[in-house]
Amino acid sequence: MSTLTNLQPLESYTHSSYDASKNHLKELWFKCHSQGFSYAIFDGHLKQVEMYFNFEVADFYQVSPQTFHGFLDAIDVFINDFKSVKIIFESQTYTLMPAALFNEEDSAACYGLKYTLSENEHLLNQRIPDFGAQIIYAVPRFMLNALLSKFTDSSLREQVKIYHHAFALLSALYYQTYHLNKEVCYLNISEKTFDVVLIKNSSLHFCNTYVYNNPEDVLYFVMHAYQNSQLQPEANECFYSGFHTNEKNIRELLNSYIKSVKTIQLCQMPSVVVNPSTLFLLQHCA
Repeated sequence: MSTLTNLQPLESYTHSSYDASKNHLKELWFKCHSQGFSYAIFDGHLKQVEMYFNFEVADFYQVSPQTFHGFLDAIDVFINDFKSVKIIFESQTYTLMPAALFNEEDSAACYGLKYTLSENEHLLNQRIPDFGAQIIYAVPRFMLNALLSKFTDSSLREQVKIYHHAFALLSALYYQTYHLNKEVCYLNISEKTFDVVLIKNSSLHFCNTYVYNNPEDVLYFVMHAYQNSQLQPEANECFYSGFHTNEKNIRELLNSYIKSVKTIQLCQMPSVVVNPSTLFLLQHCA
């Protein structure tokens, strides 16, 4: 059984000016994804991350409730009160629809068109006002309950807020695209998954997340998205963010088929952080 005592963080960072006695003035960020979890403390006044820890746990969404509670209880900083807490779940099981067509009572049926909701999952939904969309997604029920119990027991000044990583990504992309009058593709790479987002004339046209095993998988899905959306590789740009150990190979493949592939940074993060994470996209989530 994995415990925090036998886990070593893949990355950790603490700013020289970090003062734990002032945590009540700061935001706590916590991220769950299929291969682990991470957390950060963010100073909204200074617009900087003051602490960051990233842990790898294989098949993290399959760990036992006891193991997950053990992780939470072992992190000393969580005993502090914070100004607010933001929790982000990263997964490829979500669906998007126009907000104007969304009906709360139909959310399970809409989700069920693509995925099967298990009895151990809890269905959530959230409006993405920048693009007029509604996201519907499922999270492990025991993780959601444990996190809400952990952080709402403290004297938080604001409500604990839950997000899906696609919500955070689209919130970040809105500020990249609201002024654009053209059609572009955005590709956000993580270690095991990647997101493809197509923006047409500042409107969301397509967003999906895929699991991949090699650079060729990434190229296949990107070119498939281009073809289905009638984008032209020689004319429509692809903006690239994120990280993967095979990043060079992915970039070389994309450049072989798409004329203009440009790297962008969607959020601020400490310069010492090697692996960009959707955790840092929470700075765009109100």
